[in-house]
Amino acid sequence: MKKFLLPLLALALSATAASAQAGPPQDGGGHPQRTPEEMAARQTEGLTRQLGLSADQSAKVQPILLARDQEMMAMRGQIMSGTADRSQLRDQMMAGRAKYDDQLKAVLTPDQFAKMQTLEASRRQRGPGAPDMPDGKVKKKDGKLKIKAKTDS
Repeated sequence: MKKFLLPLLALALSATAASAQAGPPQDGGGHPQRTPEEMAARQTEGLTRQLGLSADQSAKVQPILLARDQEMMAMRGQIMSGTADRSQLRDQMMAGRAKYDDQLKAVLTPDQFAKMQTLEASRRQRGPGAPDMPDGKVKKKDGKLKIKAKTDS
């Protein structure tokens, strides 16, 4: 009887461990991967809060962000599967960014668009997953953004 219980116990423990590891797909940082719809909704909420978007602007921004996120996710899928050339996809991503920036520029005020670009530049500089940047100085000269974070010292 003991010979039968020991393998059964080992099987039960390994099945429990395996099911604990199963879950939603993870991104590189160990976070559940969001759908493009979830990402667009979250980004719209953030832009609404950070830029002071009206309800009408939010309603127009969300479909733009959704289309952008769907396109980017498809490109990332091609990269992950190894079916696409990285340099070619990088060019497509840059063209897509310009296209969606033009669409957003049509919805946002010039001040809101400039602030959005500043926020994006600071996020790119800090890297993915970094918290929002503290108050600081932002200068735009010759089409380039210069960002200086305020430090507590």
